[in-house]
Formats: sequence, structure tokens, C-alpha cells
Amino acid sequence: MGIREIIKGLKFIYKIILDFLKGCRGDSPDQKGEQSFSSGEPRKNNIVKKDLNMEDKKEKKIEQKYKNKTMFDSFNAAIEGIFDTIRTEKNMKFHAFITVVILMLALFYDLSKSSILALSISIVLVWVAELLNTAIEACIDIFCEDYHDLAKKAKDASAGAVLLTALNAVIVGYIVFSNLIKKKLSTSFMVLKTSYQHKTVFIFIIVLTVIILLKLIFKKGTPLRGGIPSGHSALAGSIFMLITYLTDSSKIFFLTLIMLILVLQSRVEGKIHTFFETIAGGVLGIAITYGVLIILNWR
Repeated sequence: MGIREIIKGLKFIYKIILDFLKGCRGDSPDQKGEQSFSSGEPRKNNIVKKDLNMEDKKEKKIEQKYKNKTMFDSFNAAIEGIFDTIRTEKNMKFHAFITVVILMLALFYDLSKSSILALSISIVLVWVAELLNTAIEACIDIFCEDYHDLAKKAKDASAGAVLLTALNAVIVGYIVFSNLIKKKLSTSFMVLKTSYQHKTVFIFIIVLTVIILLKLIFKKGTPLRGGIPSGHSALAGSIFMLITYLTDSSKIFFLTLIMLILVLQSRVEGKIHTFFETIAGGVLGIAITYGVLIILNWR
């Protein structure tokens, strides 16, 4: 036996031992494929988990973007929803106009507490019903692009709720004001002319109404922040004109003028309004107040 034959025999024995060890470990070709397949499953699961995490993060970012962070944001969003409904819905514009008229009549008549409570509840019910009707119609329009009997039924039912609350408000208003209008209609203007409190409230109502209407027209800013004209500047200008009419003192005049300038400056410095928006609000408040005072012959 030569050396070559001995080496061949050792190699053969070495191969046999390796095959035996591989068989004990389970490293057959089929098992290797299964291991590679099973090792691929965790990778796929990890990829899926990463995609889900990314989607969750995106949803959280969107939720945080549109979620109200503070109580002020919640109030601002609620008021903006009311103003947006007034801006886009004709019926809501009519309700807003009637509400202003009713509040002005209630201000100048000596109504009992029960009458004021009945009017307040009736007005709030009409507004709530109209807002819910608008919300229901918007939700239906999102999901129903084509005509559907159930969609029509839902819209008709919500419109019927508005009609019932409006009829209730008409009946309550007639009961409350029928006798008062007959007795005091001729003296209502004289009450307005001779009452300092009523004139002041009346002027503030007109100023705020004009400011809201202008913000709805220009569609800039929010009801409580920004936009043209500046509501704070308009009220400050109105107060400046009221105090000017009440006093002949030059010191008080200059003090109120400084107050007006400080209000305008604070709105600009806080980057809530532009310089033009604050000036427009101040001039508008002064002009409306002066016009009403001239009409009522305050002095």
C-alpha cells in the first residue's frame, strides 16, 4: 500500500465524517431552503411593521395638525364653524338677521325674565337645529355622490327639525312682543335717544355686526383673530369717540387718544393684524359711532 492510497483513504474517511456531522445538524439542501425561507419571514414582517409604523406616524401628524391644542383653539374652531355656516347657508344668514332684530327689540323693551328665557331658548334651538342640519347634509354629501332614498330621507328629516324649531320661535316671539309692540312702538326711538346705556350698547352692536360682516366678505383671518378690519381697533375707536362726546376736557381726550394708539400698536406688534387692518378698524369704529351719535342727537 502506497502513500497515495493512504491519503485517499483518509480523505474518504474525512468526507464520511463531514456528511455524518451535517446530517446530525440537519443541514440538508431542503432544510437550508426552509431556513432561508423562514429567515426571510422575519424580514418581511419587519418591513410590514415599519410600513405600519410610518402610516401611524403620518396619521398622528395629521391628527396633531388638525386637533385643537388649547381651549382657545377649541372655542375659535367652534365660532369659526358657526361663521362658516352663516357665510355659506342662506337660511343661516336669515336666522342671524332675525336674531339681531329680536335682541335689539328685547334690549329696549321691559321684558320679564320668563319672556327673555323663552326667547333665548327658542333662538338657541333654531341655531342648533340649523347647524346640525348643515352638518348632516355635509356628511351625506361626502358619502353619497349619487341620489339615494335614504339620503333624501335624512336630509328631509333634518330640515323638518329646523322648520319645527322656527315655527316654535315665531309663536314665542308673537306671544312676547304682540302687546309690547302695540304699546311702545311709538316711544322706542325716544328711549334710544334719551338712554345712555341703550345708546352705548346699540353702538357696540352695530360696530360688531359691521366687523363680522366685513370679515365674512373678505374671508381673511378667523372670527377671533386676524382679518380685516381689526375688531379690537374698531371697539377702541368707538370707545374713544364715545368718551370724546361725553367730556369737554382736553386731558381726557388725549388720554383716550393714547389708549387708542396703544391698542392699535399692540395688534401690529403682536403680528395679529397689519398696520392697514388696525387703521381701518379704528377709523371704522370712530365713523360708525360718530354717525349714530349725530343721528340720535346725543348732545
